[in-house]
Amino acid sequence: MKLKKGVSYFGVRRPKWALEDMKELVTAGFTHVLHTYSEEDLQYYRDSMREIIDGSVELGLQVYTNPWGVGRVFGGEAYSELVAKNPEFAQVGLDGVKKPAVCPNRPEFLDFLKGWLDAVAETKAETVFWDEPHFFFTKGHLEIWSCRCDTCKAKFKAKYGFDMPAEMTREVAEFRENSLIEFLDIMTRETRARGKRNCVCMLPPWFPAGIDDWGKIARLEAVDEIASDPYEEPGDDPKLVEQRYRETAERLACTAREYGKDGQIWIKNYLIKAGSESDAANAIKASYNAGIRNIFAWSYRGSEYLSWLRSDDPAKVWQTLCETLNSLK
Repeated sequence: MKLKKGVSYFGVRRPKWALEDMKELVTAGFTHVLHTYSEEDLQYYRDSMREIIDGSVELGLQVYTNPWGVGRVFGGEAYSELVAKNPEFAQVGLDGVKKPAVCPNRPEFLDFLKGWLDAVAETKAETVFWDEPHFFFTKGHLEIWSCRCDTCKAKFKAKYGFDMPAEMTREVAEFRENSLIEFLDIMTRETRARGKRNCVCMLPPWFPAGIDDWGKIARLEAVDEIASDPYEEPGDDPKLVEQRYRETAERLACTAREYGKDGQIWIKNYLIKAGSESDAANAIKASYNAGIRNIFAWSYRGSEYLSWLRSDDPAKVWQTLCETLNSLK
């Protein structure tokens, strides 16, 4: 299959300037771009997003787009106001505290996402990227899991015949996973009905995402691709980084082959410390050698314009990414 080379892009909502950056991507050898599409974009930049997405396609790029930070059920640095407007939609943690994220078992959230899909369907985007769907968690406090809202408790009791336990039992873990699978089954079918492809990106195994069995995602009829993003933490040993990418890529490739889907890997291209730029090159090569031919990076130009994620030397990070991707056959 033809090698897919992509990168995420966000933050610029003036079509003129965004499309200048898209020209640079084409010149640099990229075949794909992911344009983030947040709640703010839906509310305030709908026409601008259509111009940016359609203009990218006209320049020769295939476009993925994702519900960036929408409901805080999906990954991303975008703010969500869904819970602020509808506090009854909030996930509830083991500590009894409402979290700043919508419960994916709420039917109102499905309705909101259908409206989001309607906006995407107006564009020439090829693929909807379901970005890290998960129940709410906080790093450093993983023992406080979600969700124990009234909707989840009622659904759990109807399924198992007893009240949801206050600990992470086998039944609770199974319920969380199946809730996300059912949610994604509905949304990917809705996407397919609008003429778009689906890619589901799972958090790597060391996060309590709620989806442990990637085969359950791959076997969904409307899913075209499965992906993961085993990003390293600052200070991780380079050998560990390469090993994680290799193992994740092998798991993706194996699962994708089993179900006749495509496997996609995401390379960390932000918060890269000076002197460790080669980690990304090694991760790309390890993923490629494991059989992955669909490689994206987060994000454009080493995230030089999002200061919270900016790499120490964005230019070198970008050069390393482009040269390594273009070296692949």
